[in-house]
Amino acid sequence: MRLRTITCSGANEHTDIEELVELMQRYPDMEVGVQVSGKKASLGSARYWWLMRLCRILNERWTITSTVALHLNQDWVEAFCAGTVPPEITDLLQMKVCNAPFISRVQLNFKIGREAMPNAMVLVETIKRFPNQRFILSYNEANAEFVNELHDKYKLKFDCLFDSSFGEGITPDKRPKPAFEDVFQGYAGGLSPDNVASELQALAAIIPEDREIFIDAEGKLKGEDKHFSVEKCWRFIESASHWNK
Repeated sequence: MRLRTITCSGANEHTDIEELVELMQRYPDMEVGVQVSGKKASLGSARYWWLMRLCRILNERWTITSTVALHLNQDWVEAFCAGTVPPEITDLLQMKVCNAPFISRVQLNFKIGREAMPNAMVLVETIKRFPNQRFILSYNEANAEFVNELHDKYKLKFDCLFDSSFGEGITPDKRPKPAFEDVFQGYAGGLSPDNVASELQALAAIIPEDREIFIDAEGKLKGEDKHFSVEKCWRFIESASHWNK
């Protein structure tokens, strides 16, 4: 098993961009995850302009190869799945950093039962409108049947994130084997700077040696102020990177 991408989620307008960029320069296998919704990142909001500034600064530091992922939530993920893409998302997905997409991946945080069941054909066609981005689908008990249909029937290309607690930051008793042979698989749920090495060791016992994965942490990367902690991200990435070696 090889760890290809380490996602640190939760960066936002409370995150010092210079400190974040320094972290991104140090770790090219890092991905910064930013949670967005109409409530939190609409045009004119602090988070929207923070993203714009981050893109500008990354263009000034052209040697950076780390990537940024948008995690779509609430009204924005429902709209996207229904084929109505908010203009702010379209703007962000069209932005470039040194001729590469500023946003490299988009995570669709829908959960069937909490949000309405997406129309598979509509979702597939919507994703096809953005060929420069990879899309991450949440795979859990609620969504498994629908995601399997997208893969088997519609032949949709996507990345897949296991998180049984669906964003609650709970470490599962057991992490499952990859659901698909040909999908870039990720794992989340309770990962922290203190346990990531042991969790990766447990994953290595069930995942083939030639398989690449990614991991995603958020809740346990927050500081005492309840916001994204660059210092905790340093420790998280260091622990994960040392395991990878």
